[in-house]
Amino acid sequence: MSGNSAPTPNGAEPDPFTDPFADLVLDEAFIAGATRYEAPARTRAAVARFGPLEDGSTPWRSYGGGRPRRAGGASGPLLGRGRASQPIPEISPRPRSRGRIVLALISVVLLSTTVYGFVASAVDSPPSTTLSADPPTPAGSASGRDAIAEESLPDLYRRDWTAGHCYTWLQRDVSTAVNDVPCAGPHLFEAVGPLDVGSAYPEGATYPSPAEWVVLGRRQCEPLITAYLGYGLDPFGRFGTSVLHPKEAEWNTGERDIVCGLSLHPSPTAPYEVPDLEGQVRGADQALTYPTGTCFRTNTEGRNEVVPCEQSHHSQSVGTATLADTAEGAPNSAPLSAERLDELIDAACAPRIAPYLDRGFGGAPVQGGSHSLRPESWWVGTRSTTCTVSLVDRNGRKLETTGLLSPDDDSGSFKANV
Repeated sequence: MSGNSAPTPNGAEPDPFTDPFADLVLDEAFIAGATRYEAPARTRAAVARFGPLEDGSTPWRSYGGGRPRRAGGASGPLLGRGRASQPIPEISPRPRSRGRIVLALISVVLLSTTVYGFVASAVDSPPSTTLSADPPTPAGSASGRDAIAEESLPDLYRRDWTAGHCYTWLQRDVSTAVNDVPCAGPHLFEAVGPLDVGSAYPEGATYPSPAEWVVLGRRQCEPLITAYLGYGLDPFGRFGTSVLHPKEAEWNTGERDIVCGLSLHPSPTAPYEVPDLEGQVRGADQALTYPTGTCFRTNTEGRNEVVPCEQSHHSQSVGTATLADTAEGAPNSAPLSAERLDELIDAACAPRIAPYLDRGFGGAPVQGGSHSLRPESWWVGTRSTTCTVSLVDRNGRKLETTGLLSPDDDSGSFKANV
């Protein structure tokens, strides 16, 4: 077989990522006698574009994922996570990582049970002054991650990832350099620390499934993140655990390094792109809140999602309430119940909801509401939540509404589908 590149249609330039020898089968004797290794065509093209890595290692790959979260109140938590088939032993940090790895957002590992998205309030007919708990879904189901072909995701060219440093890259490029940037500016990933998981997955171990990567990341990255932050990560907050892990080909050659980090949760409209974050996660407010005038629609699966207010929706934000910081429910104290938190939220949201309760709004009653603040969030320092209002029918069920409700105008800037 000739060593020249295969011809291309119509005399076009050959694709630099196409390996002309991809289908060539070599016998063992030929391989044993080889005296020189040449990288694949795709790697050669990337090196020509970005230059070689200092240690000659192959690139790292970016992989984004979504993370649904749950409604509070009486409903159970929402998102399923994978379970390990056997205990994973403790592993120790490595000074640096090497090789090509996949960036997988595994913030879903911080939740539990088996329902995706948010669950609507279990109360069908609350009185107009009752504060319900049915927050929106910030991201789509993690199960869609399996459908993404790794080859469609960008190769990340970087060897060293330093704890406390922030990084960014071009998410839609086939191959892209990774830049170490100031954390005060826009970035995608805040590194927490590297780990070698070889003690948990020795040579010959099967490559972890997506669910197993979730479990591994949760079990091994959470302790690092807690030590890095100085407090726990809010499992229902703004930030999620991220992990860089090897591709299957590198895994099968013995690569066992991962890198733990922190990112913002992707949006529902772009579940496989990491949003830009400004400022370090360490010391930042973890509360996931929505500004006044944000609208939420409950979908057919009972999950709420952020939608433009000119579209049909069921509730809208009327501002953020911050609860007083008390010792109640703090670490090492008696647990703070969801019911007690609801009482605190009732009092905090009442002044924001009150101006809407006395308006006419076409004769439709107004129901006050809020997004729940979970005890798990309270324990790690989150004190803020979103207050909401909805129009309801005579049975207390939420009405579909278009436009914004205003405490100063009930003359028609909205439409309720009664």
